[in-house]
Amino acid sequence: MKLYLKLVSALLKTVEPSSDEKKYKKVFYNIMSFIAVFGIMIPMAFLVGVIVYAITSLLIPMDSMQNGIELFIHLVSVFSFVFGLNVIFSVFYFSGDIENLLPLPLKPYQIIGSKFTAALIGESVMEFIIIIAAFAGYIISAGLPFYTWLIAVFGMFTLPVIPLVYCSVICMLIMLLTKAIKNKDTVNKLTGVLTILIITGLAVMVGNSGGFDTEHIAQSIASPSNHLLTVMNCIFPHIQFLVYAMSENSIINLLIYIAINVVCVFLFMLFAQAVYFRTVSGINQSSATNHRSFSLVISSLKEHSASLSYFKKEIKLLFRTPAYFMNCIIINFLWPILLYLVVMLQGQTNFLDNFIYGIQSGDELSVLIFIIAVSALSVLITAANSIASSALTREGKHFAFVKYIPFSYMAQINIKALVSIIISGCGMLIYIIAAGIFLNLGIKFIIFCCIVSFLSVSFVSYFGIFMDSMNPKLIWDDELNALRGNYNIFFNMALAILLEGILCTGAYLLFKFTGVGALMIILIMLVVLMVLNAVCYLLCYKTATKNIDKLSI
Repeated sequence: MKLYLKLVSALLKTVEPSSDEKKYKKVFYNIMSFIAVFGIMIPMAFLVGVIVYAITSLLIPMDSMQNGIELFIHLVSVFSFVFGLNVIFSVFYFSGDIENLLPLPLKPYQIIGSKFTAALIGESVMEFIIIIAAFAGYIISAGLPFYTWLIAVFGMFTLPVIPLVYCSVICMLIMLLTKAIKNKDTVNKLTGVLTILIITGLAVMVGNSGGFDTEHIAQSIASPSNHLLTVMNCIFPHIQFLVYAMSENSIINLLIYIAINVVCVFLFMLFAQAVYFRTVSGINQSSATNHRSFSLVISSLKEHSASLSYFKKEIKLLFRTPAYFMNCIIINFLWPILLYLVVMLQGQTNFLDNFIYGIQSGDELSVLIFIIAVSALSVLITAANSIASSALTREGKHFAFVKYIPFSYMAQINIKALVSIIISGCGMLIYIIAAGIFLNLGIKFIIFCCIVSFLSVSFVSYFGIFMDSMNPKLIWDDELNALRGNYNIFFNMALAILLEGILCTGAYLLFKFTGVGALMIILIMLVVLMVLNAVCYLLCYKTATKNIDKLSI
């Protein structure tokens, strides 16, 4: 046990900033953590709790109060499985500690057990928060006794175990049976495609569920012929026992829940002991090898301007690295799935019809809300794709290139920001033009929306680079870890959402409680966005360049 705990502690430290990275950033991290908690985590947890509370309240008269929380936890487990595949592949097979751990006198189950625990703790923090928030909404709505919270807290820490066990077994089976998958590039491509397919399938399934009508949702969940719940209980059988343990205060159901988890982990450890060393043999980090001769490489070189060469370098890095391509590029074009859900889930309420009619007829509130939505979505897309907020982190061990090439730091920052603006902006441009054609908005209004979107994308791009310059994570063993282990991405998203939330809320309240017209408020928004752009540019020019110069290599 002592050896196991030491291994887990060592593995968790590999995804934390090094002592050099945080030696003078303690205050920075404390402030950013505070903003992230109160800007993202608590609002999201509150929203989840309210949703579960409302659904449970509707299900209580139908004598099916446990069905809502049960289905919600099933969906959380599905997402845990989907996003856990890539993480488990990376942690088990493509992390830099493999070559150090294998020669040690450690048994396979010890290595896998410690890696599994580290992955569970490191990747499930947000999931823990969502689960406990859902349980809080359920317990309060159902009026369950206080000691039910003890079961809820226990469930919060243990519910992600079985989805990650499934991920682990599948990963090891793939590595055991498929000789072609022996590098992380292939794995990233396969898991990326699988993730997109599963998310699309869930979107189609939810989109056909009948809409936002709460009565319809409650009736569908409470229905005895709810095939989705039946299937999910077969895939994740432990969830129903935990929910019934909470609902009925049943020790037997709780013991069954614990037994299922213990048996699954035990069988997983036996399987790992039998096959892990066989699956890890012959693994290489990347398939990106170039067999061209030196003379061919030299002959293919062409002289370009420094700016164009640097721009091409950034683009190629994003598009040719599977981890970056899936997490930074493809994510920009998944938002139509969300828009599809919004359209399909309006159901019988048809709230979008009134909104669309208001825009087309020139209703000031509808126009203002549309502009606010364009700005908010632009900020969210740019912050979520992390192109800007990982711009310096992606350099990694090649950071010396940034410091010593005869190209000013600000020029490099401008090109990194330009790449983020182009990729994020292209995604938004497609959505705005499509919405403009679908809603028949008119050329002038579409152009105006594009300007608002551009300013929103631009300020988040420069702000993201500034945030990354404060404390880039330059020590990472694979590209996926450069993204998931980079707290600057999360901090940048929290601050960007907070600033945008203040702007959008202020614009709405100004319209609602004053006599100022929508056009004037939109112009004020434009001025504020321009100021934000100027401030973020100056932060990069004055501070980010100094931060880069101070960074040790």
